[in-house]
Amino acid sequence: LDNTIVLPNNVFQYNYTLTNMEKSKINLSEMKNYLTPNMINFVKTTPEMKLIRDNKVIVNYYYRDKRKEYLFTISIKPEDYK
Repeated sequence: LDNTIVLPNNVFQYNYTLTNMEKSKINLSEMKNYLTPNMINFVKTTPEMKLIRDNKVIVNYYYRDKRKEYLFTISIKPEDYK
């Protein structure tokens, strides 16, 4: 985890660098498809995320590789975690 930021329109974003991964060696869609249901479940069920759920916040998980190249963003919307 590099940092977190608050963005307009009720968005909270986690910024991650995957320090052992390189964009050219990653199947991006496979990785995103694997992570997305896990992230939805985390937001939906974790007690620490209650404030997020109660305020209908959009949660973004923004990923970069070890060279700081953008990989993808997973965006979890309130309708995903209801």
